[in-house]
Amino acid sequence: MTERELRLFWALCPGLEPGTWRRMLHVFGSATSLSNADESDWAESVRLHAQTVHRMVAWRESSPNISVLEARLNEQNIVCIVRGDPIYPQKLEALFDPPEVLFARGNVDLLNSFMSVAVVGTRRATAYGVTATKWIATTVAEARGIVVSGMALGIDAIGHEAALATGGATVAVLGSGVDVCYPPSHARLYAEIGERGLLLSEYAPGSLVRKHHFPERNRIIAGISNSTVVVQAGERSGALGTAAVALDIGRDVYAVPGPITSRASRGSNQLLFDGAIPLVDPAILLQDQFGIGDATTTVRKQVPKHIAQVYDRLAEDGPLRAGELALLLSMPPGHIYATLLELEVEHLVEKLPDGRYQVIL
Repeated sequence: MTERELRLFWALCPGLEPGTWRRMLHVFGSATSLSNADESDWAESVRLHAQTVHRMVAWRESSPNISVLEARLNEQNIVCIVRGDPIYPQKLEALFDPPEVLFARGNVDLLNSFMSVAVVGTRRATAYGVTATKWIATTVAEARGIVVSGMALGIDAIGHEAALATGGATVAVLGSGVDVCYPPSHARLYAEIGERGLLLSEYAPGSLVRKHHFPERNRIIAGISNSTVVVQAGERSGALGTAAVALDIGRDVYAVPGPITSRASRGSNQLLFDGAIPLVDPAILLQDQFGIGDATTTVRKQVPKHIAQVYDRLAEDGPLRAGELALLLSMPPGHIYATLLELEVEHLVEKLPDGRYQVIL
């Protein structure tokens, strides 16, 4: 087998983790040398567990036809991308330990997009985080940029959905095989990304999620993106790991300022303290990263003058209840309710389940 075939061969070995495989490749120098080595050399190379060595021996002795295996995966719309292939994303070469093999389902052209932005954050997004994520992802998608995230609950999923709703494209980097939907509740989103975007993983098809897969996945999210935006993150959020990788490889990191009273924003606020770029308008990101638009002006929806005051207050301080708006603006409650109704009819604001109103961005 060729060096490429051997790299794919070992990437498909059942029970051999990509991280272990990468360390072994570093020791042996090539997949060919690794394949020709004795099992005792394997065990000593990176202190492999006996069970892992046994799996590798069994896989080598089974001698599956790698061309047939790759053809079968192609029939399932899964593309195998080995490091060195023309479509392998060059941005990943900046990582300390780039993935040796990637598995993709969907539009592989998105891998080498000039404009790709990671949008990441907490799984427990607040209404503020949801609004900010929609605004950012929609703005990037409307500019024909690619929204990259991890398809997790919360900020990740909201970013993917907003990009797709705008008619844009998105890349989901998974902590499982590309043929495994996780979390299961995202089955619809998973299917839509596979059809209109790209599902990507360094884990062989059929691989289930493991806790340690998420930090490894996060480095790929940062690696294929021109910049990373942390919308909302707690003190121990995995999004902070994504940001750390982005900084390590010289990519810009933006953080959305959050309320100092919110636990969900403590991590992202700390990023700002540590030097991340404050993101108060997605237009700034597009101008800084891609030279698109004029960051000195913000495009605002056309709002009739007689209701603009209520709209502007919601845009600045929302979500708010009608009573809160009446106090802030010193207006009669009846006028506020009538204005909110008109804003709803114009699809400029929406009422949240808790009775508060927020602008639709």
